[in-house]
Amino acid sequence: MNEEFSDVNLLNTPVPRYRQNYRSEEMTSASEIDDEDDARGRFLEQHQLKNLTTEIKQSLGFHYVTAEVRETNEKAGVFVCGELPPKPLWSIEHAPFYDTLKAKSMELGVKKPVTVQAYCWPAVLQGRHLVALSPPRTGKTLAYLLPLLTQVNNPCLHQELPLGNGPLAIVMASTWRKALNIYELSQFLCGTQLRARVLVIHGGGQEETQAVPLINGCELLVATPHSLLRLLTQKHTNLRRLCYLVLDDVDILVEQMTAELQSIMAQFAEVLRRRPAGLVIPIQFMGFGSHWTVGLQRYVSAYMSGNPLAIFTSALEAAVFAKVQHRIEMCASVDLPTHLLDALQTLHAAHKKIVIFTSHEMELDRLAQLVDGYADKAADVVLFGSNKLGHTELVDLRQAWLQADRGCDGRAYMIMHDDCYEMLRIVDADAIIHWDLGLKSMVRFRNRLGCMQQHYPVSLQETHAGRQCLSVVLVTEKCVKQARTLVRLLRRLRQPVPQKLQAFHKGILESTNKSRRCIDLCTYLKAYGFCRDQDYCHERHLVVRSLDTPGVVPYYQKLPTAGQVKIRVVHVVDVTRYYAHVLEHKSVAGEVVTLTATYEELAIDLSLYYGVEANCTPHGVPSLWDVCVLKNDKGVSRRVRVFFTTKPRCGLNYVQVQYIDEGGFSEAKVSCLLKLAEQFRSIPFQAVEIYICRLMPSDNDISWPDTASLMVHELLHGQQFDGQIQLALGNTLWLDPLVKRSYLAAIKVYTNEFTVRNRLLMLGLDNAQHLEKLRKICEGVLHLPDNLDAATINRLDGVLVCQTDVMKLKEFEDVVVSSIISPQCFFLQHTATEQELESLLDVINEGDPRSRAGQVDLSPGSLCLALFPGTDDARARWNRGRIVSYEAETRKVDVFFLDFGDTALLPQSDIAVIHQAELKLPCQAIECSLLHVSPPDDDWTDKNADALWDLTHDADERNTLLIAKAVGSSDSRYTGNASFLVELYDCSTPQDILIGQELVARGHAIGSPGSVQELFPEAAVVDTSLPEESYAGITTACAKLYRSKERAERVHLAKRISDIAQEIAQPEHDAVRQCGGIRSLCRLLGFVRNEEILTCLLQSLNCFIADNDDNKDEVCREEGIRAICRLLQCTSAATVQEQATLVFARLTSNARCCAKIRDCGGLALFCRLLLDVDSEAVLLNVCLALKNMAEDNHKNCTFIKESGGIARLCELVAMSDDDIILEYAAWTLEKLSMLNSNCDVIGQLGGVEALLERACLCDMDSSKLVLRILVALKAIVTDHPNNIQRVNDSSAFFRLCDRLCGEGDEEVKKVLQQIASRCTHQQDAGDVLNMESYTQYNSDDEGVIRIVRSLGEILGAKSAVETSSRGQHEGLDEDVGPNASLLLDDRELLELPTDRESSELVRQSSSQLHGKQVTTSWLPESMQEDLPPPLLDLPLRPLVCWSQKRTLVQLAVKLMEVKRELTTLEVDQNHIDFSTEAEGKTWRLHLELYGPVSLLELVFQGTETIVRLHKYSPGTWPRLLYSSEKMANLMIDFDRFIDSDSESEQLAFHPRNKSEIA
Repeated sequence: MNEEFSDVNLLNTPVPRYRQNYRSEEMTSASEIDDEDDARGRFLEQHQLKNLTTEIKQSLGFHYVTAEVRETNEKAGVFVCGELPPKPLWSIEHAPFYDTLKAKSMELGVKKPVTVQAYCWPAVLQGRHLVALSPPRTGKTLAYLLPLLTQVNNPCLHQELPLGNGPLAIVMASTWRKALNIYELSQFLCGTQLRARVLVIHGGGQEETQAVPLINGCELLVATPHSLLRLLTQKHTNLRRLCYLVLDDVDILVEQMTAELQSIMAQFAEVLRRRPAGLVIPIQFMGFGSHWTVGLQRYVSAYMSGNPLAIFTSALEAAVFAKVQHRIEMCASVDLPTHLLDALQTLHAAHKKIVIFTSHEMELDRLAQLVDGYADKAADVVLFGSNKLGHTELVDLRQAWLQADRGCDGRAYMIMHDDCYEMLRIVDADAIIHWDLGLKSMVRFRNRLGCMQQHYPVSLQETHAGRQCLSVVLVTEKCVKQARTLVRLLRRLRQPVPQKLQAFHKGILESTNKSRRCIDLCTYLKAYGFCRDQDYCHERHLVVRSLDTPGVVPYYQKLPTAGQVKIRVVHVVDVTRYYAHVLEHKSVAGEVVTLTATYEELAIDLSLYYGVEANCTPHGVPSLWDVCVLKNDKGVSRRVRVFFTTKPRCGLNYVQVQYIDEGGFSEAKVSCLLKLAEQFRSIPFQAVEIYICRLMPSDNDISWPDTASLMVHELLHGQQFDGQIQLALGNTLWLDPLVKRSYLAAIKVYTNEFTVRNRLLMLGLDNAQHLEKLRKICEGVLHLPDNLDAATINRLDGVLVCQTDVMKLKEFEDVVVSSIISPQCFFLQHTATEQELESLLDVINEGDPRSRAGQVDLSPGSLCLALFPGTDDARARWNRGRIVSYEAETRKVDVFFLDFGDTALLPQSDIAVIHQAELKLPCQAIECSLLHVSPPDDDWTDKNADALWDLTHDADERNTLLIAKAVGSSDSRYTGNASFLVELYDCSTPQDILIGQELVARGHAIGSPGSVQELFPEAAVVDTSLPEESYAGITTACAKLYRSKERAERVHLAKRISDIAQEIAQPEHDAVRQCGGIRSLCRLLGFVRNEEILTCLLQSLNCFIADNDDNKDEVCREEGIRAICRLLQCTSAATVQEQATLVFARLTSNARCCAKIRDCGGLALFCRLLLDVDSEAVLLNVCLALKNMAEDNHKNCTFIKESGGIARLCELVAMSDDDIILEYAAWTLEKLSMLNSNCDVIGQLGGVEALLERACLCDMDSSKLVLRILVALKAIVTDHPNNIQRVNDSSAFFRLCDRLCGEGDEEVKKVLQQIASRCTHQQDAGDVLNMESYTQYNSDDEGVIRIVRSLGEILGAKSAVETSSRGQHEGLDEDVGPNASLLLDDRELLELPTDRESSELVRQSSSQLHGKQVTTSWLPESMQEDLPPPLLDLPLRPLVCWSQKRTLVQLAVKLMEVKRELTTLEVDQNHIDFSTEAEGKTWRLHLELYGPVSLLELVFQGTETIVRLHKYSPGTWPRLLYSSEKMANLMIDFDRFIDSDSESEQLAFHPRNKSEIA
């Protein structure tokens, strides 16, 4: 126990007080309870059991300890303190645990509970406050985990808890390792079947990873107190739902982590105060440990009010709890009788029953004579317990002892051998006397103390026993092994240690350490300056001259004791302990000694020697500290030292060994150990043990977390460091500081990257007394160099360390270019830290750095502040820098600026001292070089650097935001960290620009030799002439063109590639792809900007992709599309544009290429080219590409409209003189008209009128062009009243009809008829067919009348009056549908049906409208015969009834018996395509909805098909379609219409009357 807390109240936080409203017939009324804490204790004791499950109640049975059970406890050696302790549970099968927990326990080998588990399980399940003390490794963890997990997974216990993410149970452990073990065991027990979530938190860099899981919540949290307190402070978790608090190693926690425990308990007390009254919530505190301490007593008193339990399975701890007095009598063996009699005389009168123990049978007779001679024969009773007594005699002896003090005024003496204790189980002795301590184990000593436990306190709230118990120990010179135990026991009891015993104990310790002369110093002592468990530690704790003087031990190196050393770390044990090779020593006087490379030579010699089988002699059975050779399975031989051997079990198989030349430890097979040859014995151990000074684990721990050690391994392993020697003992060096230094070749100086201790302080704590404690144990034994004073230590800690920011390999990061020396040496800055840098520079400049000028170390490599010269746009400003050189004559200083990468020659007055705090932010200038570039000439020029600057900055010299990806690194020449090989991207333009590629394309760099193999792997990179003219030569030619510096040669190679492409036959185009030709062309396009070369390359590509889908896919895969998009963006050369757009025109016939073109911004480029280019060839290619892109693609159609493409196409239709351009422009408009909104735009921009005018102007011989125009016009006007009206209002249509009357292509006539039918049969979308209103509409429409007349003339129709037949308009024709039916009538030309007949038509059309064609029998016969089938070109459109809610839309497609296998449905944002086969016809529905949706379900019913859609944006739509037009086949579903303000997430339809809606 820590002596500092001996007189301090451990937990001075007030007892948490809270009120619970409860009722229980077993409890007294609330008015009878005076103390609120007693009420809480009773609640915890009794009322909480109501929440237990029936299974637990029946299993436990609430059987409490009776007299018989108490006797059983005494026989088991268990002391239970507390009222109504529960009956122990001795069977895991009958335990009320989940089956999963039982099964997992069986897997752990727990078939029967051990003592501590049997007593703790029922107590924990009953909700009792509990303290259980048992020796280490006796099953304490499972004693609380199994019942705790049972409670945590029982939801009925926590029904009244508030909602939140806090844990239900917290288990606090003293160390991170213990916490991790508890967490892993909990995870194993829970498995996948229990719902409890388990998390663990501890220091050493692990807390950050658990922040998010903690916020998400858990049921069981395992933590160290320090970590829990930090995360509570950071609000990552809380105690609002806490019910169960377990302190594992409670004795350590309350003694060594007092403040943290106090704070946690205070926060929990506040939570309890804020809980509402009347809640039934379990609250349970548990503590499990090995020792009873004063601090534990105070913890119990403060927080376990009521009726807590204490379970002791160790009689020694029970005696400590009862404060048994121990009287130590030091004497010689010959004086034992005298001291025994003196002890008997000094006993108190209350000590009636006395037991005298001995461990030797021969001493019993001697003791009997002594006691008989002393005892009063008339009043006293003397009994003898020998190990030779039989069972019956021992039973009689026990009964005699129990009755000895009844009716007797004297004393009862029991002289007993230790072996009799198990049978007699005496528990009511008042005092015991230890005649001797020659014990085989401390278990017997503990058992002796158990003889008095009947007088121990019966409640944890009692401060002392009812009767003072006494233990008299007679210590002789033979009690060497027991002296340490006695001293520890007296210190724990706060009883004075006799001076004679102290001296005796000190002599024993010195003797023990001397006997460990071959054992190394304790690792904890070396690492921290102290060993917390020195009484139990088996390593050496005293410095021995013959072992610890450097160079004395022959197998250790003669290490320097002062100066500096350069080391290479070869093995990392933990955060502060390493093994290293010493490379160089620099003495205090400055003399540098380079040590020979002994290790490399030794490794070679060992491999050669033991590579010969005859030299491999087995070592045999090893002994401790033997040095031998370990040959592994791969044949590698290494020297090792045996440092731990196992007990023989069927022969000695394995040993623990240390690699004395490489550091590190491992387990090795004995059969692999070989005898070390003599020539290798004299070579010292090559691996030197290194310790970092003044650093220790956080949270009062003694070991470093594995995560922290792994982090240090990645940081230090294999690296060279320079260290200042602070201490040298044996084969160990203590270095402080240990610095990582780098050589900057460009400025020829060394720089300090970081000091190891400062970097590792984030993982641990400062241990300021470390070196002082080490030097103290060396005093008087070794001569040490002068100790460093505090100023020197501070100076060492203050070594200026400059860290440089780094790039993350293989990750994309936002950067800007701050300075450029050449494309292979420039500097980047992370934009993420831009604000931090600006803030730091502001602070530096506000602090008047010039006042620090003149005090700077001007030696090369020194860090400083330097005044960066001002410019016209910026004032001079102090920045962080490094001195490159100093010219004493001119007093000029050459400075490298660490945050920007610039250099400047400054006067000495502009240089100032820099402080370490100003170096906290890593230097921002990251040294980089571009990937895959080489200088175009012999070396880089300023022109090349300027070109790179222009690419990375805008016209105003401001930084352009770039994306950088580091793919590798090399040694730095300027910054001291690393130089990164990067790819730079400019993403600020519509097309991403690869800076290196653009630099090559502009002629300011060429591809590096190393990049040729990567870009053109199939090319033969040799300087030979081109191969014969075949596809095999294309890749080689591309590689040569890429590396060529001469323009003429590059043009020649490009023309040669074009010639080869034109000469290759079509069947060989696949072979071109297979040999890498397509890939080479695509990659080369990104590195060329010459017009002539680009034209040749694009011509070649056009040859290979014509009618070859596989080659088109290859272009898409190899980023050829992206490269061509970049070309079109930056070039205005007509030939390049023509060839590039031709490539796209051909690629757009491939669906994958279309998607890639859209992703690369190709659509935007096409629209821009339509607006900006006058070249007919380019326009033609663009129109063809747009046509292909728009076909059946809603997104592309929308984008073309928004980019102005429709406007330009309409303009081309109106203005173009080229028939081919006109044809493709009309064709593109036809594809774009698939969207209603596009049709609106086309009409608004005059596209309808333009198409009609151009059709009229076309030569009648150009029937193909006219047909294309009319087909586009038909698509644009179908179901669009506004466009139909435009046709009706246009005289061009009538002129066209006049021109085609009697002449023209029949196909053209048919399309014209279809247009006419659409223009004369457009209905209001909200009405069903109403013949009467329709005819009234038509009778007033001159346009319709003229269309009908023209149509009749086209068909050669006779007079409608002459050919009308009134008797032929009954009902509806089954073969005619509404989409193209000609319900056209002009009362001047055609005789319409009567009102009665018209009404019949209405009735029949209302029932047969959807899917049926309206009769045309009332039209002239000539018109009936020549009418084209209206549905020949388009499927039928079904009737659709729609309804909506805030989040849902439902479409009911009114078709009979639709089959799933014949139906397709596509939902893309706000576009829906539905098609099916039903009733022997094809039906299709295309809708552009008001807003974006996603498909929920598609349901097939007998009379309709239901399509349910989810709205992306909740709300009520004013209409179903994006366009405001009305379609005849759409109507509101009144039977399913639901109020729009409903908040239901499911569309539950309820029939309603139309009258209710109104």
